Amino acid sequence: MLKALIALLSTAGVVIFVASTTVQAEELTVEDFDVNGTLGSQGSVIEKLGTNHFRMILGHAPNHPEWCNKAQFRILRHARGNSLRLEVVFPGGPSMRLNEYFMSWSYDGANWHPIHWEDGTAKAATADTLQFPVFEQDTVWVGHQVPMSYEDSVQLVKEWSRNTNVSVTIVGKSLGGRNLYRVTITDPESDVPPRQRWVHYFANQHPGEHNSQWRMVAMVNWLLSDEGTDFRRRSICHFLLMMSPDAPSKGWYRVNAEGVDMNRSYRAGGSCPELQPHEAYLCQHDLEALMASPTPVTSAWSMHTWGGVVEPILLPGPEMGTTLGPWTELRDAIAANDPQGLVKKLAVSKGKDASTLWDAGIHAQFGISAVLCEGAGIIDTRERNLASGEALMKGIAQYYRGVKPLASGTGQ
Repeated sequence: MLKALIALLSTAGVVIFVASTTVQAEELTVEDFDVNGTLGSQGSVIEKLGTNHFRMILGHAPNHPEWCNKAQFRILRHARGNSLRLEVVFPGGPSMRLNEYFMSWSYDGANWHPIHWEDGTAKAATADTLQFPVFEQDTVWVGHQVPMSYEDSVQLVKEWSRNTNVSVTIVGKSLGGRNLYRVTITDPESDVPPRQRWVHYFANQHPGEHNSQWRMVAMVNWLLSDEGTDFRRRSICHFLLMMSPDAPSKGWYRVNAEGVDMNRSYRAGGSCPELQPHEAYLCQHDLEALMASPTPVTSAWSMHTWGGVVEPILLPGPEMGTTLGPWTELRDAIAANDPQGLVKKLAVSKGKDASTLWDAGIHAQFGISAVLCEGAGIIDTRERNLASGEALMKGIAQYYRGVKPLASGTGQ
C-alpha cells in the first residue's frame, strides 16, 4: 500500500521523503524460556550470562543423576532479531553426553532446522555450546534430534486412523496417564486369510531417540500408499511409536517415570507387572497376546538411534532360509531400495546374552526373527529419516514375498 502511494505521488510530481527507522530487538531474558512444555527438560535451569548469552544446566532422569535430560525448551517471546548463544552443562558427566547427536529448532514446532554442537563428544565431556542464527520470529522451539512430542504422535495416530486399513489399540495408560497406542495396518478386504499373512511388529523403546520414530512414520505412510497396496493385502504390521510417552515433555532420553531404561525392561521368561516397569509390562503383555493369537508375529523390530546411518542387526528366525530365502536376501532387498545410502547393510547379531533387550528378549522367548534397528544419528532432517524408513519397509515387503504357508515350519 505504501509503495503504491509513493509511486502515485511521485508520478504527480510530489517529492517524498521517507524516514528510515530500525526497530531494536528486545533482549532475551530468562523469563522468555520455558522448559516445561510438550518438549521439555525436567529440572533444567537457565541462567543469563550476557546479551542473548545463556547457560542451561540440565536436570537428570528419575533415579539416574548420571543421565542428564535433553536440552529441550521453547522461547516464548522476544526471539526475533536475536541470536542465541547457549552453553549447556551435562552435570552427569561423560556417561550421558547428548552432544553426540544434533539438535533442531523450529518456529512452528513442525518444520525443523538442524543445529550442531560446537565441540561434540570428542572435545566436550561436561558441557558444550549451541550457536543459533538470528531468529526471524518471536517464538522458537528447540528439541533433540528431529523432535517428536507425545502430542505429535497422537495427531499422527488420529490421521492414520481415518484410513480403512488402520485399526488402533490402546495398550494401556502410562504412569502419567497418557495412552500407549498400537497402530495396526492390514487390508480388511484382502482375499488372503489372516493366518497366511506375514506379521511384523515395530516398537520404539528409548523415547528420546526421535529419529527412529520418524523412521517408523515413513514405514506407516508407505504401507498406506498406493505402492504398499499389495503388501497390505498379504501382511499385518503393528507399530508402537512411543513406549514411554511421558518422556518428551520431561526430556528423558531412555527411561520412564520409574527411571528404568526401557530397552532393559523385557522379560524373556514372560511379562510380570511386579518385576517390570509399568509401560514395559503393558507392551510385552500386549505382544504376548499377539503371539498367542491366530496371527502371531513373524518378525519384531526394536527401533533405536545411535551414531552413523541406520544400522539393522538381525537375529534370524525359522522362516529365513526355509519358507523364504536366506537372510542375505533381506539384506539385499533393503539395499536395493536405499538409493541414498541411509541404511547400513543388514548384519547378523553376534548373539550376546541380553534377554532384557527388546530384540534378544523377544527372540529368546518366541524364537522369531528379531532386529535391533539402530543408527541414524547423522541423519539430521526429517525428510532423510523418512527416506530411511521407506527403504526398510520396501525391503521387508520385497523379502516377505507371497503369503505365509499354513505349514511353513515356523511354528505359526
